[in-house]
Amino acid sequence: MSSVLHIVVAAGSGSRFGADIPKQFCDLNGVPVLMHTIDSLRHSETGDVVVVLNKEMVEFWKDLCYKHDFESPEIVTGGSTRWQSVKNAIDAKGNDAEIISVHDGARPLISEKLVRKLVNCIKNGDRAVIPAVSVTDSLRQMIDEERTRAVDRRLFYAIQTPQVFDGALLRSAYSEPESPLFTDDASVVENIGEEVKIFPGEPTNIKITHPLDLAIAGLLQNNLKAD
Repeated sequence: MSSVLHIVVAAGSGSRFGADIPKQFCDLNGVPVLMHTIDSLRHSETGDVVVVLNKEMVEFWKDLCYKHDFESPEIVTGGSTRWQSVKNAIDAKGNDAEIISVHDGARPLISEKLVRKLVNCIKNGDRAVIPAVSVTDSLRQMIDEERTRAVDRRLFYAIQTPQVFDGALLRSAYSEPESPLFTDDASVVENIGEEVKIFPGEPTNIKITHPLDLAIAGLLQNNLKAD
């Protein structure tokens, strides 16, 4: 069987969220967001989980785990950028993993079914697979500071996580220098010339960025449990 490592990136400050604590530690139906995220990956039974945290939040997280009787995965200290946080996790725990996934700590509604499908894509020969959903809003492109133009939304996808890769490929990609053009792990892999495959994502796999997202996630989670 292939060894699989799930990296949960939760080292961000969540400044856009506007709360006293980063969004990944905020309450979602009685439990911190990050615990829901970790549980979803664990319940997929596809591999091991490691969580990347800001060093200033490690003790806070451990206190939350004690309060909620939650067993934390192994913790890796993050860097000043997302790229550095993922690289730290790869260097610390990913040297032997045949498959590595990278998931946002603030996406707590990922389904176990989708995780298994993405991992199986790599087991069946794909090298880089990312979940995505079609864009439903109208889009406009900036021409300059004052002008915009309409673009065909059929040409665009909204990208989600977990993004899943052949382990050796991701290690190779992260051995290259960091670039400001890297927006996610797929862009890091594309930087070394590898093609990334799109896989159908889930509309419910939302990323919590603003307080409204947290409220929506709570409603979605309750509906998913009811189903």
